[in-house]
Amino acid sequence: MFKKILCPLDGSAPAKQALALAIDMAKKHDIPLVLLHALLRVTDFSEFQHFAKVEGLAERVEPEVKRLQGMEARLEVGSAYDERAVSSRVLVEVGQHILDYAKFEAEHNGVREVSILLVDGDPADQILRCIDEQDIDCVVMGSRGLSGIKGFFLGSVSHKVTNRAPCTCIAVK
Repeated sequence: MFKKILCPLDGSAPAKQALALAIDMAKKHDIPLVLLHALLRVTDFSEFQHFAKVEGLAERVEPEVKRLQGMEARLEVGSAYDERAVSSRVLVEVGQHILDYAKFEAEHNGVREVSILLVDGDPADQILRCIDEQDIDCVVMGSRGLSGIKGFFLGSVSHKVTNRAPCTCIAVK
């Protein structure tokens, strides 16, 4: 059937459901599973704080959240550099946590060959690059979409990937 599966992960509930399906497929057909996480570049630290809490990382990111909250009062309007952006170090730590958890789940559930990739850049572009570089023939990913006007004009990551990928794509809701 397939030779190699890619499962992009962002920590969302649909991504976790996609991981379960990708694990099941990889185990059943004894094929390699590639897990990918593109760093969560967010400027809304309250969204990041909520994500960390849901992932059980609240204590580990608390110093970063306090730093960001302290910056808010000192920012000037029109600043070219947004100091409220979550630091790369914390983003890498969160991404590595997501990948380590997913790899453990895959191996614990019988997938024999699991690799992880932590990348930076536009998630859709990074997924498409991985498809090409890793010779992926099936992508299993969560689909949570964007709401409102932003989603209408920009589209979701899963939408971009399914429309541009040269392989089978399964979007899990």
